[in-house]
Amino acid sequence: MSDEQTFPWSLQHGLHPAWDEYVDFVAPFRPDLHRYCRRLTGNVWDGEDLVQDTLSKVFTILGKRHAQVLNPRAYLIRTATNLWIDKTRRQQKEAAILAAEASGREQNASAARSAGERAVEVHDAAKELMQRLTPQERAAVLMKDVFDQSIEETASILKTSVAAVKAALHRGRNRLRESDCGTERGGPVPPRAIVDRLVAAFNARDLPAIHAIVSENVDVELVGGAVAHGRDENQLFFFFALNDHEQTGAEGRQPRFETFVFQGEPIVLGFRWQGDVEGLNEIHRLEVADDQIVGIRCYCFCPDTLAFFASLLGKPVNQRPYRSPSLA
Repeated sequence: MSDEQTFPWSLQHGLHPAWDEYVDFVAPFRPDLHRYCRRLTGNVWDGEDLVQDTLSKVFTILGKRHAQVLNPRAYLIRTATNLWIDKTRRQQKEAAILAAEASGREQNASAARSAGERAVEVHDAAKELMQRLTPQERAAVLMKDVFDQSIEETASILKTSVAAVKAALHRGRNRLRESDCGTERGGPVPPRAIVDRLVAAFNARDLPAIHAIVSENVDVELVGGAVAHGRDENQLFFFFALNDHEQTGAEGRQPRFETFVFQGEPIVLGFRWQGDVEGLNEIHRLEVADDQIVGIRCYCFCPDTLAFFASLLGKPVNQRPYRSPSLA
């Protein structure tokens, strides 16, 4: 098979209506799913990622499954829970392997170190881990206490027994300290100066200035939508970012951008007018390497994440769809 062979456009084009119909159907369940995933992961960004992974997973299941899927809301939550538990288990296994390797290197390098000192450190590490909930405990507490699932429903979603759920609730309620957003972020934080430069270029509608700080190979992802590689493929993205595509026609109602620091990470907030109200319309997170922007994640089709930040800022939020408009 040639490396240049592509998927037939008829196949790709034929999938769009099915995806659009699916996204529109599950839209009423998205706010609850987003809130659940945000609390489950402890991080608004990871929560949105889990929502997107869940939607993709369920879409593929529906395409292969012959039996009818009942109770979409519960099915989405069950899928999100299983995806997160599987990911957490993988991370725990990877961490254990890395810790064992590091321990072996340390023992070789510091053979004379006292067993007593090492025992204290192991005890402290174990104590810290014991203070955290297991995946099953956190899922059980959220389903029962936040989403009002019965113990029987929770046991069914987690594929465990009622007794196990009761035990997890007892342990989890004693240890869990819920947080709406969390404090961790994956990956390095972009320099504030680069983010400010992009904001200034956006506000000035200065495409050459954008090209000066955006890599030729930049990847742009509309979270929940399209992904494009390189400046050429992303010309339409920058066009929409810079222009008043709503055609408000009023002076001073052009798109406006500002830098906002969230949990130590500078992000780009985009505001646009809808009617007579300027509301939060999009969020951009940047990946920077060698003083150039190599990745942009745009949260313009993530209404629940936008609503979360608008509430945090005390500002209006624009009514946004969960997907880009259909080509039809």
